[in-house]
Amino acid sequence: MRTLGLVPARGGSTRVPRKNLAEVGGRSLVRRALETAVAAGCFETVAVSSDDDETLAEADGLDVVALRRPPELATETARAREFARHAFEELGDFDALAIVQCTSPFTAPEDVRGAVELLERTGAESVVTVCVADAAHHPLKMKRLVGDRLEPYLEEDRLTPSHELERLWVRNGSVYVFRRDVVLEKGLEADDVRGYEMPPERSFDIDTERDLAFARFLADG
Repeated sequence: MRTLGLVPARGGSTRVPRKNLAEVGGRSLVRRALETAVAAGCFETVAVSSDDDETLAEADGLDVVALRRPPELATETARAREFARHAFEELGDFDALAIVQCTSPFTAPEDVRGAVELLERTGAESVVTVCVADAAHHPLKMKRLVGDRLEPYLEEDRLTPSHELERLWVRNGSVYVFRRDVVLEKGLEADDVRGYEMPPERSFDIDTERDLAFARFLADG
């Protein structure tokens, strides 16, 4: 299976300016993602997709394609399906695409490789990385505030101890793998999706300045 590894990294970011170029552990987030994708050893080609010169320059010294993304595909409203199709159109004929997110700085090469291998082994349309959901965020623990009245979001949890709740998983935002037809014909909306479990310590997503500060703390610890 010929797979394209793609690190999307547009230049703009609202909550954390220039987030993809922020350094964690002495390397930019985009550089960390590119090095992880290359080290996974499961890609025919690895590319960084960006509208920004400084971001594209992070590919220097690596066996990576710097793919310039059109400005209209690098706005806040642009969707992943758009830059994914652009990568296929520009870089050639691949059987599958793996999106490796630079906002997940602790993703390991074996996580990327494992997700790609799961797609190939199962014949599924898509694979996403997941982690076990924190019991505090279990759906049965969720409530609504109606005025000051606390009401269950789904159903009453009856104060069930956390260890007795059903074990659930959530997408951790690290890696998304899709077959070619899902990218080109279904807009990344797959029906047969499999989950590749990652450990909690590597399931970290940077969305805010606070997340970035904590990631730096973990990397330097």
